[in-house]
Formats: sequence, structure tokens, C-alpha cells
Amino acid sequence: MVSVFAEDYFLFPVVAIALAGVMVLLCRWAFSKAKGGSLVRRVDQSPAQRDSFGLLTDIRTVPSHNEARVLVSRLKDFGIKATAARTTDGWTIYVWPRDEPAARGLLDRS
Repeated sequence: MVSVFAEDYFLFPVVAIALAGVMVLLCRWAFSKAKGGSLVRRVDQSPAQRDSFGLLTDIRTVPSHNEARVLVSRLKDFGIKATAARTTDGWTIYVWPRDEPAARGLLDRS
């Protein structure tokens, strides 16, 4: 026989509300805008300098994000690893140094 006590009817809702409260506080902390209050990565939206991308070599700068995506897609179709980043001059396409001649030739040809 299973016995149910009044404490069980009281304890479950209290525990459920307490856990929900802890989750709300955790989410408020994780996504807070307070400086230093969150561990969620903040993304810097300001443009970078063209030479601040380490080993990557810039091959072309275009004014819009869509043009940069098209050029990166074209390079990737030919097996060249490429990426685009917003710089102070516009959107710059970067490749690895060993792929630079092939990437320049491909983009100059089109």
C-alpha cells in the first residue's frame, strides 16, 4: 500500500518553485548587461584594422557585406579557404598566405 502524506503535497510545489526561481536568477545573471556580470561572450562590433588578423593575408576590400560573401563563396567553391571581416576600410577578404596567389588570380580574372 502506498501512503501519501500531506507533506508530499506541500513539498513538491515548493521545490518546483524554488528550482524555477534559481533558473530565472541564473538566466538574469548570464544574460545581464552589467559590466563583468556575465560569462556570455560579448562581440565587439567596431571595425578592426586591416593588419590585425594574424597570419591571414588580405586580398581585396569591398564596400558591402554581400559583395564580400559572394567573393568568399567563389573562393570556397575553388577550394580556397577564405573569410571576410569588417575593417575600417570596408569588408576585407582574407586567405592563408599559401593561397594568396591563387585567390588573387581567381578574383582578378572575374
